[in-house]
Amino acid sequence: MKLTPKEKTKELVKRFLGIKKINPESITRPYNYQEAKQGALICVDEMQNVLMKGEDCSFENASKVMYLQEVKEEVNKL
Repeated sequence: MKLTPKEKTKELVKRFLGIKKINPESITRPYNYQEAKQGALICVDEMQNVLMKGEDCSFENASKVMYLQEVKEEVNKL
């Protein structure tokens, strides 16, 4: 079952919240909410770039790019 853009957004941000970040002093800490949102946006941008590269921009890829755009909009609403 395909997740709605809102559900996918929550899943991506939640995954980034679980990542530990190492700062210059070698102290690890979890990503904060804003960092998790930025990570999710970077991830979505990269997925869109992969789908739009190449000569084969099929309808299936176009619909995936549009879906990812909706996910990006949901992340920005958080």
